[in-house]
Amino acid sequence: MPNHGVELIDGIPVILKGSDMFAFQPGTPITNNKIKLGSYNTTTHIASWEYTEEMKKWVEEFQIGLSPRSRK
Repeated sequence: MPNHGVELIDGIPVILKGSDMFAFQPGTPITNNKIKLGSYNTTTHIASWEYTEEMKKWVEEFQIGLSPRSRK
């Protein structure tokens, strides 16, 4: 994950644009991320998540990608 423009909020990688949070999608330019996850208040550091079908699908795919890897 690049260290520029991506933040971890509640353990989920997001891109902050103003007060909006967008899903980080590897392989996609940061400017093209269209899945809005909610909003983030930079003063109080509180995230407000929007539970849409698009967000649910993205979170499920993200969690699948986090499957534990074993060492050989």
